Amino acid sequence: MRLCYRSPRSPRLRKKGQPLAIILPLIIFLTLITGASAGSVEDADFPISSQMGDSRIGPDAPPILLPPTAAGWQGEVRSPWDVASYLAFHKAAAFDAGTGSGSREIPTGNQYLYDVGYYDIVFNLNPSTHVLTGTVTMRATASTASLDMVELDLRVNMNVSSVTSGGAATTYSHLSDILSIDLDRTYSSGEEFILVIDYSGTPSGGYFAFDSNGGETLIWTLSQPYGARTWWPCKDYPFDKPDSVDIHVTVPSGLITASNGSLREQTDDGTLAYSWWHEEYPIATYLVSLAIHPYSVFTDAYVYSPGDSMDLVFYDFPAHAAGNRPINAMIKDIIGAFASVYNEYPFLNEKYGHAEFPWGGGMEHQTCTSLGYYAESIAAHELSHMWWGDMITCEDYHHIWLNEGMATYSEAIWYELAYGPEAYHQDLSANQYFGPGTIYVPDLSNTNRIFDSNLSYNKGSWVPHMLRHVVGDDDFFEILNTYYTQYGYSVATTEDFQSVAESVSGLELGAFFTQWIYGEYFPIYSYSWNAAASGDGFDISLIVDQLQSSQIFTMPIDVAITTASGEEIQVIQDHLATQSFMLHVDEEPLSIVLDPDNWILRLILSPLPEPTFDKEILLVNGVSWDSYGAEILSAYEDRAFSGDLAIDFWDYFDEPGSGYPSTLPAPRGHGAVPGDILGEYKNVIWIGNDYNGDVSGWIDSPIYSYLGAGGNVLLMTRRGESFIMDPYREYLGIDWESETTIYDCIAVEPGLSDIARIGTQSYNATFSSTVGPESTLLFEAQQGFGAYRGIGVIAIPPDGGTYNPEGGRFAFLSGRPYRWDHFDLQENVIYILYHYFGIEASDVGQSESSNLSFILNHPGPNPFSALTSIGFTLPTAESTRLAVWDISGRLVRVLLDNKMDAGRHSVKWDGLDGSGNEVATGLYFYRLESGTHSAQQKVLKLK
Repeated sequence: MRLCYRSPRSPRLRKKGQPLAIILPLIIFLTLITGASAGSVEDADFPISSQMGDSRIGPDAPPILLPPTAAGWQGEVRSPWDVASYLAFHKAAAFDAGTGSGSREIPTGNQYLYDVGYYDIVFNLNPSTHVLTGTVTMRATASTASLDMVELDLRVNMNVSSVTSGGAATTYSHLSDILSIDLDRTYSSGEEFILVIDYSGTPSGGYFAFDSNGGETLIWTLSQPYGARTWWPCKDYPFDKPDSVDIHVTVPSGLITASNGSLREQTDDGTLAYSWWHEEYPIATYLVSLAIHPYSVFTDAYVYSPGDSMDLVFYDFPAHAAGNRPINAMIKDIIGAFASVYNEYPFLNEKYGHAEFPWGGGMEHQTCTSLGYYAESIAAHELSHMWWGDMITCEDYHHIWLNEGMATYSEAIWYELAYGPEAYHQDLSANQYFGPGTIYVPDLSNTNRIFDSNLSYNKGSWVPHMLRHVVGDDDFFEILNTYYTQYGYSVATTEDFQSVAESVSGLELGAFFTQWIYGEYFPIYSYSWNAAASGDGFDISLIVDQLQSSQIFTMPIDVAITTASGEEIQVIQDHLATQSFMLHVDEEPLSIVLDPDNWILRLILSPLPEPTFDKEILLVNGVSWDSYGAEILSAYEDRAFSGDLAIDFWDYFDEPGSGYPSTLPAPRGHGAVPGDILGEYKNVIWIGNDYNGDVSGWIDSPIYSYLGAGGNVLLMTRRGESFIMDPYREYLGIDWESETTIYDCIAVEPGLSDIARIGTQSYNATFSSTVGPESTLLFEAQQGFGAYRGIGVIAIPPDGGTYNPEGGRFAFLSGRPYRWDHFDLQENVIYILYHYFGIEASDVGQSESSNLSFILNHPGPNPFSALTSIGFTLPTAESTRLAVWDISGRLVRVLLDNKMDAGRHSVKWDGLDGSGNEVATGLYFYRLESGTHSAQQKVLKLK
């Protein structure tokens, strides 16, 4: 049966409520002695503590600054809306710390022969010796005709002292992390048996920690995916959830234990503290948790009906309690929001809360999330897991997207309910992923693959987003409610979710789930159209092509048709590589746009209005001002991307709070660049970054059609693969190698020059140095590569473009543009514009020297260890001296003492003194004197 979809456009929710209170975000400022502002988190040279409980995120907040070293995080959170990479990193890191692939990822054959109904877990924990002494009672039922032995998971370093079966001592063996137990007799299918296991030891790996905070004992656990077995014997796979669990914990006096379910008993006799927690709902073993510390306990209530409420309990490090309070206070509103669309909070007879722990991110332990970073989006993500992951758990980690994709999508649902549809779409826009790989996890032994932020989280979040539009709002939320009811407190697979979706919607959705869960990549649409008068209106002949080299997608596509009276939406059902459609409207169509509201994870190569090419250069900024602060501002101040050429300016982002650099004209607009604007310019310089969603600006601008028409494009960005998808990659004639850190930029084409690096050049695309016949390799990365990698290339179509036979030229330079030496980069950009794009100086003019001011720029990088670049501008030719001094006023080295021409200059300091010796770590001053002008700046030298 061919797929048939309904596709209403409105993103409104089925159940509505008043917007919830907006928590004002607080901004974390990173201030160095030099006065430089914070860059991205991966570049911080000191840990921004995960214990900063007063750090918050809201829809208008800057990107999160996260702990880069304390917990090992070295990546970036791409926007206030996207925390997937951060959360995924920490879950994978937890597994790696627990010796990772050493854990068996599939059950033994024996473990399929019985079902666990109940665990009673008794722990005596000694923080001084780091010894856990435990007794676990397991009640289970045979599911085979004859069962006389069972196998449990328990890390072999834990010492089992005795086992009883049916109340009698029995024999057992403990090898290769499997505890094999002989039952007291043979059990038939349906018969219940009881095992009691006494054991002790120091848990190994990163799943259970005897730790400390603020000089006080801290014990915490994080068991996903296969870590429960490191600290208690169990059947450690998500498909077999016990119906209930009791957890008894004895620790030294003064310690407070937070765990799952309801607190049944708590005592402290001055020597020992005892807690008994009872989880009455089914729970996966990886969700059983402990968090133990002399916590500050804060309580609140979620009122779910008049006169009825549920306890909210928050366990905070005492020093952070006040700072954590704003996020904790939001939880009742977020629960209410999710309950309004997902069905009621699933553990209503117990509680919800947070237990603070030192690991980055959070872990959705059932009814008590362990939280290491207090931010709105992270809190919403972890809370939503109570529905998607805890109440309904993926049957195995092949289908982890049912946990993580749904939780990532729930961040968008929260933003929609709290802040409106625009916030919903902004969140999803930040979660776009256009790379390879299936959402379905094929290899369960690779935990980095299970917790792949791009696939399990981000692309996984687009599945419910797209499904919502495919079936319509009413059916979508009814699907979630039916899924809640049918699979609540159990486990599910993709096929289970698909079955519910088909049953509720009445649609055959096999193609949808096959292409998005088990297939790779995404559709790339191009289209053309014409209209002719017909009867009482106009017929539109629309042709849609899918240009991707992977699978052909079957999807409904909204078609926005603009006439003099406004816009109307019609829906086409596209399922072929090339497909024709006939549409009808009452008035003459003025424009047509596919998928205007971005309901499909796609690239659309929109047609370009006939260009005029009557202007020279449009410079487009795609680097977040809030995130990269001084770095990007100084690059524009130094005219790194355009030199003294006259430009017009377009900014994907809003104006920075400090205002635009004086070197930039006022922007012509913000967001994606419309085709009619692009078509005015012969050349576009695009400064990208793939951070805070700027890649969407590239995707939604008709760049490909602009190239085809004969416009020239110079793209400079990190994460080049996010921008240069298949049609662009083929246009450039390159084959990707890997995304990595690059350390140099070596010119390989005469006329170009090497470009020095002034900061970390991480997350950059590289490609084979062998390029297509219409392309020329411009730059290579050589350091660290046996076979040099291409990082700069230009494609020169022999026939140019439709409207410009000398155009259609596409140049790409990999790397963070603001971290290439500004003056080296400027020199090469000017060369490319003059010698490849055909710009003439006489056509565009240059700034007169009389317009120049005396400027001494901040050094970059600062702090530095090996090399820093010092830029300056002279209004007139003068004798010029640049020297470095230490803080005692001693002259360290004269870097420059010559007559210099008017204009911009750059001098590098390698950290050596006048005798060629490396200077000590510390603060230095450099002073520029030229004619009657002088200025001074600070620089911090590190070893």
